[in-house]
Amino acid sequence: MTAYRIALALMLAMATGAALGDCNFDSSGTISNPDDPSCRDVFLTYTANVDSGNNIALGYAVPLPVDSQTPVDGFRTYQSLFERHQSLIVDHPDAIDGQIIGQTLSGRDIWAYKLGDPDAVTHDGLDEPAMLVNGGIHAREWQSPEAVTDLLEYLAQNSRDGGLVQFLSENVNTVLIPVLNVDGFLQTQRHPDRAMASRLQPRDGRMRRKNLRHPTRSEPVDETLQTTDDNFFGVDLNRNHPEGFMNPARSSANPVSLVQHGPNPQSEPESQALVTAATLGPEDRLRFYIDTHSFTQILFTPMTGNVRRDAVTTELASRVRAVSANKYAFGPSNPGTEIGSTDGYFAVTYQIPAWTLETEPGPGGGAQYGGTSHGHAGFVLPATELRCMKAELTPSYILGFYRMAGPAYVSEVVISAADNPADIYFHGRWLPVDRDSRSLLTIANRALIPGDEYRLWLAFSKPMRWRNLAGEVVSFPGQRVAAIPRIALEATELGTEQLLDADRSAWLANANTQPTGIAPDGFARYRDDALALQFTLDPNLGVSDATPLLISVDVEDLSRQAIDANPATVVDWQNGSWSGLENAVGTGGDAGGTDCSMVSYASNNPADTPPGAAGACAAAGPAPPPPLARMASTLLPARTCVTPNDLTPPPVTPPPPAPGRSGGGAALWLLLLLVSPLLRRRVCDVDPIR
Repeated sequence: MTAYRIALALMLAMATGAALGDCNFDSSGTISNPDDPSCRDVFLTYTANVDSGNNIALGYAVPLPVDSQTPVDGFRTYQSLFERHQSLIVDHPDAIDGQIIGQTLSGRDIWAYKLGDPDAVTHDGLDEPAMLVNGGIHAREWQSPEAVTDLLEYLAQNSRDGGLVQFLSENVNTVLIPVLNVDGFLQTQRHPDRAMASRLQPRDGRMRRKNLRHPTRSEPVDETLQTTDDNFFGVDLNRNHPEGFMNPARSSANPVSLVQHGPNPQSEPESQALVTAATLGPEDRLRFYIDTHSFTQILFTPMTGNVRRDAVTTELASRVRAVSANKYAFGPSNPGTEIGSTDGYFAVTYQIPAWTLETEPGPGGGAQYGGTSHGHAGFVLPATELRCMKAELTPSYILGFYRMAGPAYVSEVVISAADNPADIYFHGRWLPVDRDSRSLLTIANRALIPGDEYRLWLAFSKPMRWRNLAGEVVSFPGQRVAAIPRIALEATELGTEQLLDADRSAWLANANTQPTGIAPDGFARYRDDALALQFTLDPNLGVSDATPLLISVDVEDLSRQAIDANPATVVDWQNGSWSGLENAVGTGGDAGGTDCSMVSYASNNPADTPPGAAGACAAAGPAPPPPLARMASTLLPARTCVTPNDLTPPPVTPPPPAPGRSGGGAALWLLLLLVSPLLRRRVCDVDPIR
């Protein structure tokens, strides 16, 4: 017996009083008497507290769509969302562009928005990677268009922030679809407090899930609730894709079913529009896909059997879940159990991390906010909770994009006299040769004298740290990283190293003001992509003549990804894993490691010339980590949404892979919905990244 059937049986058994619609259900949970007027013609009304007759009490105010382009404590109308998207194009023409990717069955335009600069290349001259986020595939899931719109607003408005978002804007092509199922979404907003049929499975109106496909005629389902003969019809757009199409356990050919898969894979114009959106990446640059749904707070994540791809996806999910203190569960599914969903299509077709993001509420549904626990309350999020939901989700999207933009590498190193930035002792810079390789240009290399004072300037290929509004370096929400890299000067010929003092270092928040030939005094391209450190070369180093000093850099970026240890080979995403990513001993993989590619030298004689080849980087074992950067949630920069326990979240053990899962309120979680206790309410006052 499937989890869905168990959940349905429990709901039927536990329902009290009349069912508000005399609908019968078959063993798959589908209404079996759709033509019976006692089922089909029952009109239901959502209310705050009245639960008599054909009313369904939510236990909180019924959310109604609001006409407002700017964010409100509630849900905006489709027209307001669309006008907001279009206004962002006008206000930020260099950061966002819109494109019609298809039309719905009713002929309405479906829009995608590309966020990024126009050149489609990174600052290294490489083809930009692409991220794709889909929203509004299931009509009743109002959280989804708002979540994607909030992400769109954040990326557009901060595209010139000088830091993380500008890095994404200039080095990543992000494609967002706020509302894929436009017809269905508009139908739910026409009837924001109405539904049909049964309390156990309310249909159409506010509870329409599917598109408007009619199974026997060319015209779509009409938009009038009173003509009840077609209210159950439509295709589930999240069962309409090739991977797992017609999976009998998780989809149905019955046009009445909530999970009706359609006549053919990607038969629906909305599904075809999503495929078109992928070409905006373009397809061969896709690295990450998210389909945004509600509810149950989980990442349903298909595994493909590609061991490296699955491992990268699992670690990425761990990092993303940590952003919101592991409130979102992890739900991997076994290879070969796809269900026709979009995440399975992108995971298998492109071998990229892909998942279905089920937003809040959790499995407790409306009861999480003090509401009732009727079977579909989770699809009606209280308007007052939306701001918190967006404040938690947008940082998680951002972190995922940042991590899948690719591992950082040490791009440039300058060592100058501590008291004279024009007196340069070492200057090395990696330069692109072609799409696969770089060469190291050594601009200056003079002997470092033991006992003398120097200043090290170290630049990376991406921003490495995060700041709060007070200007303090803190960990990005949920990511606990060392405040300062482990930087050492390795004299491999002598078998010794000097670990440089982290207390004399600082990430650089201001742009460089020095001309060429003078040691930089600010960041390279983006805030916190460079570090400055004062040090005295150990007078007891033991050198007698010119001795190579490997500049050893061991650091994680703000998503806890180690750097590429060999910048000579360009890192890219190929066949489900990183290519060109190496550790300190030159082994390829997906981890990275300590970089020792820059080599200076020490001598007691300033006139000594550089020695020959240096030995291999030691990287023999991890040293005690530097002091940890404070967590962002302990220094709230603008507004955040936290519960009292969020600052030190307990570890969450992921469940084992399941044989299958559903987008838009999973069956397994519906079971939990029935038995979940009233969960604590959270404090919501500020957002950790604004």
